[in-house]
Formats: sequence, structure tokens, C-alpha cells
Amino acid sequence: MIQGYFLAVLYMILGSGLLLVDYYGGKLLIFIRLKNSLRTNFRTQLLLLLGGLAIVAIKIFFPILPGPILIGDFIPVVVILLLVVYCLTFMVRFKQKGEQAVKEEGRRFEKEMLERTEKLIEKNKRNLGFVVLACALMHFLFPQAVLL
Repeated sequence: MIQGYFLAVLYMILGSGLLLVDYYGGKLLIFIRLKNSLRTNFRTQLLLLLGGLAIVAIKIFFPILPGPILIGDFIPVVVILLLVVYCLTFMVRFKQKGEQAVKEEGRRFEKEMLERTEKLIEKNKRNLGFVVLACALMHFLFPQAVLL
């Protein structure tokens, strides 16, 4: 399905821009605006999250030929899931800012898991951005390569 292919490449380029905007964002104002919108607007967060999940479903069940179903586009699916987790951490942080008066004991595990995920992503954000960009370019240049 060629539409899923283009959506996946576009989503990965957009995701790499979001990951690299803190380091190289001076020239790319659209990514600065998108990151600001992602931090402040719930609709943008929801759109990126659900859009990423829909693209994952499309890539799993309708890979570019000759790729087999489920593993035909495995690497782009993993990269897009990583970007969905990145958007999900923003979404949870946004929700926590809205709920300041929450009991600590009931949310301790959720808070610890969020902190671990956020530390891992924030620590390697620049490298992840380049990996996502490389995956998007490889997927664009070699669309019929199995697993890529």
C-alpha cells in the first residue's frame, strides 16, 4: 500500500525533526512550532499518537511488496513505535500538569516508569533523531527492501 509508505516516511521525517529541533532548530521554524504545539496542545498530541498507531497498523498488515505481512517493514514499524512512545511521554506530562492535586502513592509506579522512559529518550534524543532520519531515508530510497 503506497499511501502507508508515504505516510510512514513523512511521519519518520517529522519525528526526526521533533527529536533534533533542540539541537538544530534555529533554521527550521516549523519544527519549533510543532514542538511547542506538542507541548501545549492536547489535540496535536492526540493526532500524532493516533496517527502513529494507525501508520503502524498499516505498515504491519500492508507492507510494500515483496515484503511479507508482519515483518515486511519491521524497522520502520519499530521506529514509528519509538516515536509514538515519545509522543506518549509528552501526552502524560501534559496530563500531569493539568492534575496537580493527585495522590502520590497511587501514581508512584506510573511516575517512575515515565521518568525512566523520559530519561532514556532525553539522554539519547540527538542520536535517536539521526537514526530515525536515516531509517526514513533508507525506507524512501529502497522501498522494496524486506525489513526496511
